[in-house]
Amino acid sequence: AGEHGLHGGDWNWLTYVDKGAVSETFAREAPVTAQLLASVPRLMTESPFGFAFFSALGPGAEIRPHCSPMNLRVRVHVPLVVPEGDVGMRLAGETLTWRRGEALVFDDSFVHETWNRTAADRVVLLFDVWHPDLGDDEIGAIVEMFRRAAAKP
Repeated sequence: AGEHGLHGGDWNWLTYVDKGAVSETFAREAPVTAQLLASVPRLMTESPFGFAFFSALGPGAEIRPHCSPMNLRVRVHVPLVVPEGDVGMRLAGETLTWRRGEALVFDDSFVHETWNRTAADRVVLLFDVWHPDLGDDEIGAIVEMFRRAAAKP
């Protein structure tokens, strides 16, 4: 099993935002994608719950059922490589599939899992945006709360 026992098989990623921090390395390795992500309205940065990365789920790999600890964000999957066959996601009991050119947008505070039972990698660009029900003032207060918590000795 992988990190925290959450996944089995090969799961690789190249990260732009990791727990709210933007990676300068990613910007050098994938400058066009970094520029596109930087232009996403309400991209979730400055929060330990914000992520953005290329996610490659290898053949036979799975990410077991899990959920976000809160619903401050909405997660976006932009499918880049979707092999033919049994590759998908179950979200709150509903089975979903990725289709190239169609973003999958969901509240990941609902239980979800993914699998790739094919012979090729499944690759998505995954990123988090602030939940649309949050106002700018609320986002500012949340960011400040996390900043103060991180600054405490």
